[in-house]
Amino acid sequence: MKDIPFTQYLRPNGRKVQVNIARPDYIAERAQAIIAKGFRFECEQLREGSVSLTVADDDGDVGIELVKNGVGVPNAVDKLITRVHKELCETHKDEK
Repeated sequence: MKDIPFTQYLRPNGRKVQVNIARPDYIAERAQAIIAKGFRFECEQLREGSVSLTVADDDGDVGIELVKNGVGVPNAVDKLITRVHKELCETHKDEK
């Protein structure tokens, strides 16, 4: 297991804190490839209790996953990273 850095936005004013989410090595390696392309991981617990997980850069979000807060969050992290990695790192890997 390796840590993936996330910026978490806290209620009520969006204060930022750095958190890590430990995931299997192969997921963390995909996350590092995404970070190397200039993207970051963000998370926020929404008022109704779900969690928003995003991959973003300065132009906006490129991937988002919504999940009920609880035991499903780690699987949602994996799903988000796998999908975004495929879109950003595998689909265009031969383009220059």
